[in-house]
Amino acid sequence: MWDYNRNETLKEIFFKTNILRKPISGIISGYHQISYTLIAPDKEDSSFTVEINGKINVSPKFIISANSLRETFGDVFDPETFDDAIVGRVFSFGLSKRLDNLKIENKYFNLTNHKDKPQEHLERINDQLMRKEDTRTGLIFCPDVRYYPVSIDRFISDIMDREF
Repeated sequence: MWDYNRNETLKEIFFKTNILRKPISGIISGYHQISYTLIAPDKEDSSFTVEINGKINVSPKFIISANSLRETFGDVFDPETFDDAIVGRVFSFGLSKRLDNLKIENKYFNLTNHKDKPQEHLERINDQLMRKEDTRTGLIFCPDVRYYPVSIDRFISDIMDREF
C-alpha cells in the first residue's frame, strides 16, 4: 500500500472510498481473480456515473529470492532492516503465471458511462449482485474516477486486513 499521508488529495480519496461489498471467498492460496465493480461520479458532470468493471489477479504467496533478481539481498534491501524470509504477493490487472514474465494488461478492464446519478446506480448494482447471490464481486464507490487506482488499493487493503 502506498503511503497516502504524503499527499492530501490521495489520502482524501483513500479514506472517502466506500467498500460496499467484499468478496466472501477472500484471498486464497494459488492464482485466482477478484472481480470488482467500481462506481464513481463522472468527472465532467457529477450527476452522471462512470462504472468500471475489472478483475484483480492474485498470485500465491512467494518468497523473494535475491538470486532471481541477480542481486544480493544487501543490494536490494537495507541489510540492517530486511528479513531473510521475505514473503509477498503480487496484485495486478493482468498477471502472467510466471513471475519472471510479469506484465500489466487491461484485458479485464471495462469502463462504461451511465446517465443516472452515482448513488442510484450504486444501489442498482448492489441489488443486482444480491439478486444474483454474487459473493465473489466487490463493489466500490470511488469519490473521483481520476483516482480510481487509489480506491482499488483501498479495496485490496481492506481484503488483506481481513485475511492476515
